[in-house]
Amino acid sequence: MKKYNITKKILKHFTLSLVLTGILMVTNSCETTELDHLNNPSRLTPDQASEDLFINAIQLGLAAFFDSDNTDNFNGVNEFGMQLTRMVSAFGTTYQNLYGPSDLNGIYADAYTGVMIDIRTLTPLAEEKGLYTHLGVAQVAEAYIMMTLVDYFGDFPYEEAFLGAENISPALTPGEDIYASVEQLLIDAVANFNKEQASNIENDFFYDGDEEKWIKLANTLRIKLYTQSKLVDANAGSKINAILTDATNSGGYISSSADDFQFNYSTTDVNPDSRHPLFGISFDNGPADYIGNDFMNRLVNQKDVADASIDDPRTRYYIYRQELDFAEANTQTKPCVVESKPAHYSADDPFCNSVGDGYWGRDNLDQDGIPPDQAFRTLFGVYPVGGPFDDGSGNNITNRNTGLIGAGSSMIMLSSYVQFMLAETALTSGVTGDARDYLEAGMTQSINKVMAFGEQLSDLPGALVPTAGDVTAYKDAILAKYDATATDDEKLDIIIEQYYLALWQNGVEAYNTYRRTGKPDLQPGLLAAPGVYMRSLLYPDALVNRNSSVSTKPISTQVFWDTNPANFVD
Repeated sequence: MKKYNITKKILKHFTLSLVLTGILMVTNSCETTELDHLNNPSRLTPDQASEDLFINAIQLGLAAFFDSDNTDNFNGVNEFGMQLTRMVSAFGTTYQNLYGPSDLNGIYADAYTGVMIDIRTLTPLAEEKGLYTHLGVAQVAEAYIMMTLVDYFGDFPYEEAFLGAENISPALTPGEDIYASVEQLLIDAVANFNKEQASNIENDFFYDGDEEKWIKLANTLRIKLYTQSKLVDANAGSKINAILTDATNSGGYISSSADDFQFNYSTTDVNPDSRHPLFGISFDNGPADYIGNDFMNRLVNQKDVADASIDDPRTRYYIYRQELDFAEANTQTKPCVVESKPAHYSADDPFCNSVGDGYWGRDNLDQDGIPPDQAFRTLFGVYPVGGPFDDGSGNNITNRNTGLIGAGSSMIMLSSYVQFMLAETALTSGVTGDARDYLEAGMTQSINKVMAFGEQLSDLPGALVPTAGDVTAYKDAILAKYDATATDDEKLDIIIEQYYLALWQNGVEAYNTYRRTGKPDLQPGLLAAPGVYMRSLLYPDALVNRNSSVSTKPISTQVFWDTNPANFVD
C-alpha cells in the first residue's frame, strides 16, 4: 500500500496550484475588479499553468473535503456524517443546536473555493491539449463532490456557479438536476479514460496511473447514485443491473479491494503533517472525539449474534481501550455512572458504561461537558486512522508514536460498500443477484480489508489476531440470523447493520444510508426530546451571507431523494 508523504515535490505542486487557484478564482461569493486591460507579469495566466499542478490540488482537495486537512477544525464531510450516525458523539442537546452555519464553512470552502475552481480552470486546458486522463479524474472528483453536497445540503448553486463577474449570486440548482449532471459526468469520464491521452498524470495519488481503476470507480459512483435515488427512481434497479451485466464492455466496477478508492497517509508529522487527519487530534494531545456508545455496542454486543462468545473480528482493529473496566469511573470522570438509564431508551440501547469491558464512550447528544477522562476514553484503532491495535493491556496511550503513527487511510469507496449496496437493492429494487450472497461477500471483504490493514503493524500480537475459524463463525452467525428472519424488512435490518459496521470512519455513506432506509435503529438522543433530526445540513453562512439567491433553511428539509416520512429517523 503506497503511503503518501506529501514531499517537497508534491507540496511544491500543491502550493503553486493553490496560488494559481487564488489568481484565477472569481467565486460566487466575491466582488470582482476589472483589471483586464493590464497584464500583470508576476501572475500566471491559465495558458501558462501546469495541468499536473491542478490535478495534484484536485486530488488533495478531494481528500480534504472528505476527511479535513488539519486546517478547518476537522470538519470534513466524514466527521459530520459520523456524528449524525452515532459513530462518534455529537456535542449538543438537540439537533437544532448541534451545528451553526459557520461550522459548515469548511466543507463549502474545500469544495467551492478549492477543488471546483481548479476543475473549472483545468477543464478547457485539458480538452485543448488532449489530456483526457486529467479530464476524467477531474470529472470523477466533481461528481463525488457535487453528489455529496446534494446529499448533505439538498439544492445547491451549480448550473450558474463559477461564472465570476457574470453572476456573483448564482441560484440554487435543484438536487435532482445536479444528480442528472453527475450521472453524465461519470459517463463522460469513462469515455475520456478510454481515449488516447497526450500524456499521463504525473502524480496519481489514488490509483498510480491505472485508468482501468478510475473507470471502475466512475461506474461504482453511478451504482452509489442509483442506490441513493432509488426512492424517487423506479428504474434505479435496472440501471444498476445494466452496469453489472455490461461489466466487460463498460470496464466493470469496484468488486475487489485491489480497486478500493482510498487516500493513504504517511507518518510524517511536520512540513506538512501528512498523517491521517484524525490521528493527530486523537494522539498528539489526547483524544478529542468520543466514540459513540451505540456504535461500540453494536460492534461488541451485536443483537444479530445470539452466541456472546462470537466476536466481531474487526473490534480490536477499529478501537483501542485504555481501560479494561470502569474502576476509574466516578462523578468526576464519568458523571453518568450515578444516573439511571433514560426511560425513553429501549432495552437494546446502551447507556453510559453498559457496553462493558472498559469501552469508554459517550451517548448520543450528551452535553455534560468534558470531564477529566482523557486517560480512560476508548481511542481510534489501527483501522483506518493508523492508531494502535487493542492488545488487551488496557494501557493508557501517552506516546504519540503509537500504532501505525498516523499512516492510515481515508476509506472513500470500498468494494465491501458496493456489496452491501447490492444486497440492499437486490432486496428492494430488483437488482440481479441474491441479497444473502452480497451480504456474505460484503462481510468477507470488509473483514479481510481490516485484518490486512492491521498486518502493517510490526508488533501485531498474533495470539489476538482472529483465526479463519473466528471469521467463519462470525459470518455464519450473521447468516443464520438472516436465514431465520421472516420478512424482507427484517433481512434488510441485518444487511444495513452489517453495512453500518463495515462503514467505520465513513460517515458519508452511513448518513445517507440512515436517511434512505431508516436503519439501523440507532440510539436516541440523551434527552427525551432532541427535536427534529437533521435531514439536511444548514447552508454555510459563507454561502448565505454572500449570495443573495440563497436563504437559510430548516434542518428538517429533506433532500430530493429522501421521500420518507418526517419522523422516519431520529
